[in-house]
Amino acid sequence: MTVKFRIGIDESLPTFLDAGRIAEDAGCAAVALHGRTAAQLYSGVADWSAIATLKEHVRTIPVLGNGDIWSAADAVRMHRETGCDGVVVGRGCLGRPWLFRDLADVFDGREPAEPPSLQRVLAIALEHAELLVTWFGEDRGVRMFRQHGGWYTKGFRGGTRLRPRIMAVTTLDALREVLASVEYDD
Repeated sequence: MTVKFRIGIDESLPTFLDAGRIAEDAGCAAVALHGRTAAQLYSGVADWSAIATLKEHVRTIPVLGNGDIWSAADAVRMHRETGCDGVVVGRGCLGRPWLFRDLADVFDGREPAEPPSLQRVLAIALEHAELLVTWFGEDRGVRMFRQHGGWYTKGFRGGTRLRPRIMAVTTLDALREVLASVEYDD
């Protein structure tokens, strides 16, 4: 069993060192610390120094770091700055499943591959939608997919205009039409 926790309820009540020791004493296989408090939710910048502090205090099990891993370079930097034994990826992979490929590359000493083009990203997005529809049915699957539309289109020219169109689809065919209408630069 592993345990993931945050720094504490808020800045006035840090509990992460106690939580780490309790997990270690209880025989957990590893602990993961998200470098924010519960009150912060996902705002601000993750405090990686707390991960380093936890690593100094938990000595017999791996300490994993979490928070603000948006790229393979972020994971390498967290590892170097904190001494953590590994990283946990959360929101950073939303709309970017190739992040895991990039992480495997950098931790194996290779340069990560070029990021996929918008055309490739939208093909991945469509496959994601099709899998959701296969699993959950068209109505629920398409509704579930729409929340990912923003993540897939983030950072691409025209993404701001494309997102509302993706959010408005109600069928897989409508999504296919929207994605087929996109003009590509490459």
